[in-house]
Amino acid sequence: MSASPKTLRDRTMIALAITPPIALLLFCISAAATWQAGAAKIRPMLERSFPAELIDSPVTQAADYADRTSREHTKSSRELASAVDALNEQYHLLFEVLEEHDDLFENLDEQHPINAYLNDYLAEAAPLLEMAKQLNPNEASIWHANEFGNPNSYSSGLASLRGLPELLRTEFRGAVRDKQTDRAMEAFRLFQGLGIGPTGQVSLRMLPLVSQSIAKGIWSEAELDEIVQLVETSPDLNQAWQDSIRSTKLAQIPWLLRGEVIETWRRDPIPKTFAPSRRIEWLDRNDQFSRVGGIGTFAAIKRVMKLQEEFRRESGSGLDLALQIPAYNQQHSPGQSKDYLATVYARVANERRHARTAAAVATYKLKFNQYPATLNDLAKVNLPASTTLDPLGDPFQFESDGETCELGNASIWFTDGRGYSGTFGTRDGTLSAILKQFVVLKFR
Repeated sequence: MSASPKTLRDRTMIALAITPPIALLLFCISAAATWQAGAAKIRPMLERSFPAELIDSPVTQAADYADRTSREHTKSSRELASAVDALNEQYHLLFEVLEEHDDLFENLDEQHPINAYLNDYLAEAAPLLEMAKQLNPNEASIWHANEFGNPNSYSSGLASLRGLPELLRTEFRGAVRDKQTDRAMEAFRLFQGLGIGPTGQVSLRMLPLVSQSIAKGIWSEAELDEIVQLVETSPDLNQAWQDSIRSTKLAQIPWLLRGEVIETWRRDPIPKTFAPSRRIEWLDRNDQFSRVGGIGTFAAIKRVMKLQEEFRRESGSGLDLALQIPAYNQQHSPGQSKDYLATVYARVANERRHARTAAAVATYKLKFNQYPATLNDLAKVNLPASTTLDPLGDPFQFESDGETCELGNASIWFTDGRGYSGTFGTRDGTLSAILKQFVVLKFR
């Protein structure tokens, strides 16, 4: 006996009513299974880079360096850093003025208005500087904050050592003003020994000051050779990049394993979601960043930008993304992205080439009693032609009449601050984005 039309209609209505809940239930079961399957892949991926005990450590960065550092040496180093920070705080106005005065080396035979204040600071800092020499701050057993790979601030988020680099920079300035090259060289040696990685902070960079001093003709040929050696033994940029990538992964372990976002000093892209598929994509992309070579070049910047753009477009698995309750409110954690960091590395690489070229110009003058007519003449003092090129591969701007000369840090003049990371539409805009400021060394 066939069902009546009313019965069929009722059955149809019941089927229509229960289908959405059943579909939703099946979707949730499938999404949960996808979620669990994805989450199970993350720890094995981390264990390819780190031992299990490090992954499970409450403070992964600290544990990573515990075995090869000395508590005693680190304690002494931090006590010194605290003392320097306290003194620098008393002279904070001096440091602000120093950053505003580019003419401190303009004429070493004339008194500069800031000299008296600079001398007062250095007199008070003398005992601390002597402690720094005795401590040997570049000793491998001392836990330096910048080993965490933070390229923008000399701080691990746990301890700041900014004061000591500032002290050494100021000692270098004072020594150059007094034409005491032995003092200046010792400050430069100590600064280089700190092993500070690539940074965009002017207060943590010594090399631009060294390049300015070279143009003043105060260094001997032997001292210029040592400056070049110190520049050549600066932290390797490719290794510094790898350390930064590794440290980024360490810092994000709470998010990678459990979806926890912890506000720290680190500034790296984080997706909106804590879905396993997005965390896996983040790890995969992090590995792709680590395979970028030629760090310090414009080509590396473009490669990093391409990877980063791909990362931002990826959406993850629709199934586990559907379970995001709540989702994060922001696309990224605060701060700089990898293309910014690659740009900073390119700027530092150019500073090194500029310093080596300046040293070669000064050496040429000492050897031949005149400045070179062109940069090609620097082959006579064993400077490779590749060292005289700006980030775009063109020779530094150079003008010479034999008695005086000028050396730029780029092939053309560009407007300072016109460009910024990620905007490379024109030649001068690209140079501005990478170098920030057009610098001319005037040799007299």
